Amino acid sequence: MKTRLRRIALWLIGGLVLAFALLCLPYDPPRWTASEISEKVDLLNENSAVTTPHLKLGKKTREANLELFEKVERGDELTSEESATYRVLYQSILKDKQAELKLLDKQLTVLTDFRPAEKNNVGTLGIEGAHDHHDSSAAENLAALRRDLQQLEQANGMTASVTRVRSALGAYKNLTDIIEHMGTAPQTKSVPNEPEAPVDELQRLFEAMMVHYKLAQFEPVNSPAYVAEVHQALDSYDALVALVQDRVYGHLGPLERSLSGRWCTWRSLAPSLGSVPNHRMPRKARD
Repeated sequence: MKTRLRRIALWLIGGLVLAFALLCLPYDPPRWTASEISEKVDLLNENSAVTTPHLKLGKKTREANLELFEKVERGDELTSEESATYRVLYQSILKDKQAELKLLDKQLTVLTDFRPAEKNNVGTLGIEGAHDHHDSSAAENLAALRRDLQQLEQANGMTASVTRVRSALGAYKNLTDIIEHMGTAPQTKSVPNEPEAPVDELQRLFEAMMVHYKLAQFEPVNSPAYVAEVHQALDSYDALVALVQDRVYGHLGPLERSLSGRWCTWRSLAPSLGSVPNHRMPRKARD
């Protein structure tokens, strides 16, 4: 009996050692290069703006308005009237799935009857009803990202390594959640937003991104002006990713980097991007 229990214990220990070893693969992964970051950012933006809302969350709405939604997916420029119609429909998809989306991101911020006297981008006033206010949700993610980085950089004591790995994963998730909120913004009904004075480099890059995403909201979908604004927003987000990556890598050792992985991987709950197309509005390749 003792021999059998000893054998079982050895198998369990061996299994745990193997599982830990697998978690460490790849060992000490290198930082993403600038071109790799841009490639992933383009796919994240497209996934947030079109692939997930059109093909997963809003299948019925898309089927009922197939010609309009396919124009957006192809990258065809919409007229001002088509853009207004599309943005109202798109807003309804997010509203219908609000409860499900809240489960995936605790920073998601729901506001009701927002700025009812202010002109919006679809020819009416305000944003009626309860909706995910992307600007506020992304700002909450930025605040959480800042806290994660502070915890990572100030970790000490016996549990410092665990804190650094956990904080790195949290930072990566909040960084991804920012673009998942703002990637949808140019497709939705919205009102203008005034940028805040930045308190650090994180917020400087965040506010630069926000300015261009918000300007894109008031341009016809897929128009040259819309594409130019989104591209500038993505350029700022690229820089934000590089900054966060540098701060994380600067405080984690090789084994800790192996456990946390790189930004935009399954370890930090990033979405799968393998089936996301990138033909609608790709940026030029960069070094």
